[in-house]
Amino acid sequence: MDLDRLFKAPTGALGKAKRKMAAEPSDAALKRLRAGADGDDDADAEQRNTDDADARFLGGDGLSAEQRALFALVDAAEDAPVAIDVATLKRLVLRLERAITRNEELRVRHADDPLKFIDSEADLDEDLHSLMAVSAAPELYASLVSLGTVASLLALLEHPNTDIAIATIRLLSELTDDDVVQEASEEGDAGMKIFVKSLLEHQILEVLVQSLTRLDESKEGTDDKQGVFNILSVIENLISVDPTIAEKVVSSTTLLVWLLSRISTKQFDSNRQYASELLAILLQNSKPNRLALASSGGVTTLLKVLSAYRKKDPKEAEEIEMMENCFDTLCLALTEPEVKAIFAEEEGVELMIITLRERKMARMRALKVLSHAMTGEGGAECCHRFVDGLGLKTLFPIFMHKGLKSYKKEYKTHSETEEDEHVLSILASLFKTAQPETLIRICLKFSENDFEKVERLLELHEQYQAKVVAADQQFERDRAEEEREEGDEELDQEDERYLNRLDKGLFTLQLVDLVAGFLCTQASEDQVRDRMKFLIGRKGKDFTLFTNVLEEYAMNTGDPNAETNPERDIIVNLIEKLHLVNASV
Repeated sequence: MDLDRLFKAPTGALGKAKRKMAAEPSDAALKRLRAGADGDDDADAEQRNTDDADARFLGGDGLSAEQRALFALVDAAEDAPVAIDVATLKRLVLRLERAITRNEELRVRHADDPLKFIDSEADLDEDLHSLMAVSAAPELYASLVSLGTVASLLALLEHPNTDIAIATIRLLSELTDDDVVQEASEEGDAGMKIFVKSLLEHQILEVLVQSLTRLDESKEGTDDKQGVFNILSVIENLISVDPTIAEKVVSSTTLLVWLLSRISTKQFDSNRQYASELLAILLQNSKPNRLALASSGGVTTLLKVLSAYRKKDPKEAEEIEMMENCFDTLCLALTEPEVKAIFAEEEGVELMIITLRERKMARMRALKVLSHAMTGEGGAECCHRFVDGLGLKTLFPIFMHKGLKSYKKEYKTHSETEEDEHVLSILASLFKTAQPETLIRICLKFSENDFEKVERLLELHEQYQAKVVAADQQFERDRAEEEREEGDEELDQEDERYLNRLDKGLFTLQLVDLVAGFLCTQASEDQVRDRMKFLIGRKGKDFTLFTNVLEEYAMNTGDPNAETNPERDIIVNLIEKLHLVNASV
């Protein structure tokens, strides 16, 4: 089974909550309001007004609670969007085109007197705002394209008045919002794709990135900062509709360089956070983008940003999210061997070790980065640097959960299961790549303090084995309650079972037994092997305890269609050694 395919990261970008429009009031409510506003002299109403006089006076506005509610409904009705159909769309577009033409004429005629054309720009801004209502009907986007509106909007992005450009960006953000896609019908989804295709044909990516350099976020009393936020929103929305845009925007614009520069600023704000989020989205499923990040000095930039959190925690929730985005971006980039080499050269391993020692919020993320850097192709150099940087001295207290209780008390979102997984992944990588003298150092660590780390390793085996057994039992119970088709469905069911077991702790169990297998097959470590044999022998078991798990691990490792599978070869070789050791003891 191809686990890389099954665990492929989602291609869509995370959507943000779309602003909800107020509902229209009912006809009955409006009739009651009109009756009250016209001074209805009905006796009952008059009596009620008399009885509630004190209450109205105390309310401060001379209205009863019912009247206030009705007036609120009227206000909501005024703000509610009109129903959109093709005729309404054409009318809105025609108004916009007229406003654009009039504004252009007045700007040419009165170039030296802004007061002569300022009203036309207010009208243009209003017409842009009115067009936002079209986002409620994405099925009409094809008509929007055929009317030539896309070209007009792209031209407005370069309008001399940045307020008009910002209003246009806001309109594009609304029209491409991820919620529009999720809530759209098939016709609406098709309309969105046509709209996005037309935007790309009109060079939307290049124009948006140029606009980023045009807007000045430091200006007081302007909407430039909001404009930058909306530009990032439009780009994210476009990627959500068509994930291939992620590579197009990196290859055809300077967006990547701008994002790296933006996250490097010292002062935190929402745009810095959004820049870090978009950076992670761009790298999510794209090798070219990961390599582009490395060639643009992105690894160095990320390390500088993250170094600020080795001794201090982020101050607010958005800053925490930004920090996590930067760690995630680094982990994504480290998928590529070329990036691992740069990471090692830039002393990224040493920075992560220091971060682990400081025991701040960033500790868990640093552990994850080390796991990615040391695993797989290109990870050997990072493993060597980890050992040389005294990483073992830092790693094993974490493995033993020393100080975990106080750490969890301070950081309540800390996950023990994630920590176990990353620590064991690092240990497994060390065993796979270490030189003989390094292997001796690692094995000696397991013999310290009366083999307490060996006991801890077996405790982890029991803990995660129990989780996997419980997951299997629950899966069978769920299966018994559901009606399933036979035939090809059986294969899907087995995949589902395996994925469920991985989610419940099987992968960590596999790493535990991989480390245990390496320890038991080291020729120079009779004491560690004997201790492990003694501990599992007390429960009537032998080293097949590990081989059973590792055999399943080997079957599901790597791409089944690949000509070579080095990872599987390592596991199969280890299983053979364990069988030999088991037969000789």
